[in-house]
Amino acid sequence: MTLRSVRLEDEVILSVDGVFDGGLAPSYHQAIEDAFAAGVRRVVVDLTMATAVDGGGTAVLAATAAGCAARDTHLIIAMPRGVEAEIRDPAQVRLLLRSFEPWQDAG
Repeated sequence: MTLRSVRLEDEVILSVDGVFDGGLAPSYHQAIEDAFAAGVRRVVVDLTMATAVDGGGTAVLAATAAGCAARDTHLIIAMPRGVEAEIRDPAQVRLLLRSFEPWQDAG
């Protein structure tokens, strides 16, 4: 599992390669906190190279959604197969991830 973070002015792109699980959560959380501290207005979480997202990854993404909503920051989650969604509510994260068939059993 790998996390890459790229900041472009007021946007940050976080790319996950491999399984997004509790092991990756601390690095991801730090990247998000750094982005919020820098005043980004848009967060893109690129899961196109992710092989699965477990409960820990889902929880961190939901926390990101809550943080973005509190800061009036846009959150976009990009999924495999060209699926992209703007998330405005933490509950949308779980629905989006559950709708992606290969990850339904990832936890």
